[in-house]
Amino acid sequence: MDKVNSKGEVIKYEDYSKKSIDLINETDSFKGSGELNPIFVGDLLEIDFQELIPPRINDDNRKREITPFVIIGPDGRAMVNDTTMFPFSAITYITLEWADGSRGTCTGTLIGRDRVLTNGHCVVNAQTQRGIVSATVHPGVSESTAWFGAYNAIDYFVTSNWINTGSISEDYAVLVLAQSNGRHAGDRAGFAGIRQVNNILNQNIGIFGYPGDLIREDEAINQYGMRGNVTNEDSQIAYYTIDTSPGQSGSAMLNTNNQVIGVHSSGYTDRDNNPLFNGGPKMNNFMFEFVSSAIN
Repeated sequence: MDKVNSKGEVIKYEDYSKKSIDLINETDSFKGSGELNPIFVGDLLEIDFQELIPPRINDDNRKREITPFVIIGPDGRAMVNDTTMFPFSAITYITLEWADGSRGTCTGTLIGRDRVLTNGHCVVNAQTQRGIVSATVHPGVSESTAWFGAYNAIDYFVTSNWINTGSISEDYAVLVLAQSNGRHAGDRAGFAGIRQVNNILNQNIGIFGYPGDLIREDEAINQYGMRGNVTNEDSQIAYYTIDTSPGQSGSAMLNTNNQVIGVHSSGYTDRDNNPLFNGGPKMNNFMFEFVSSAIN
């Protein structure tokens, strides 16, 4: 699981792996100074952004299809009323652009002063193996206002396996942000700690982000989310019936202590397109090593 940055440089797994030492299994959270730097971002709604979705894949072994994210039964998502409060302040609306001029949006979560966790498919198209040329991160957006400002990405990290295979188990990436007006995003908005996990079956998680369907309905950029339990898992991926839609790619799985224990990636339907569940990679030891090394 080598690490690749925006320049295509490869950092070998053995060079950043910490398996040879006793490793703590979590990083600290920080609630932020709360210093506001509001920017109106409603004009972004006039740009032809597409909410990014993972590659569509057939899972023949289980007779199901990996597809854009799904609503399961009645929609349980609710709007976050105060995005200046942690952890919602650390949840970011991301706009992205590729070399061909196409644009997209995703969700991310601040996990350090200048680091944001999101999906691999938000920064590198695994089918073309082409990465973004720019990204701007807006923490804590509500009513089309980025309350803590806007921050440009200056680098990113993904796994080489994501680039080569598009595997959902490695559909994660870390953005590196420049300062804005002399401040780091996480200093203002706060950042969530990450926690390594193994078995999280039946654990309660929250998934919050910026769903395109509800943003279009509101005609404003707002944050939505809901909580629910992990209903199934394997060694790499957690599954749940928490409702999501395109635009929420990269939303963190937050435990009850608001630590990041995974990242939402995909939806699953049966072959008749009936929604089954949503899922994404959980913070197992491989993901934790990758993400924690990208923070430092």
